[in-house]
Amino acid sequence: MITLSRSQLVGAEILDNDTIRLNGIQEDHIYGMEIQMDVRISDGVILTIQGWMKRYTNYVCPKAVDRLQNAVGMCLREEGWESKVMREIGRKGCQHFAEILIECGRCIDQARMTRDLAEALKEDPALDQQEFTRQWVESHPDLRGTCLARQ
Repeated sequence: MITLSRSQLVGAEILDNDTIRLNGIQEDHIYGMEIQMDVRISDGVILTIQGWMKRYTNYVCPKAVDRLQNAVGMCLREEGWESKVMREIGRKGCQHFAEILIECGRCIDQARMTRDLAEALKEDPALDQQEFTRQWVESHPDLRGTCLARQ
């Protein structure tokens, strides 16, 4: 029997009040790739991006690293952003890079909420975190229809 196990890991670091650095890694027995991108929190625009290929299948793959620069300036808040990433990064460069970039983009809101929760806990260590989360999601109408808005 043939099996495949693929892992994706996304980490986020708040660099300043309006910039988040996202690191995404995708690993399986064939591919090993990573991206790091800085995104402006207020509007979701990609400011910088870098990529690395540790394992790949053919000599053309590493050429997709340069294609990642087409993502600079993309807005991860506009409608259809995932399709745009697949078209501009996936089809014209590397589908795996596009998948990692999309997973990173999906983590921006969780990172924003985590940043705000950490600040609130500094002020009130006994804060009801579940209630904070509910109120936070309600106060961000841009999250309607996302998994964060579901109870």
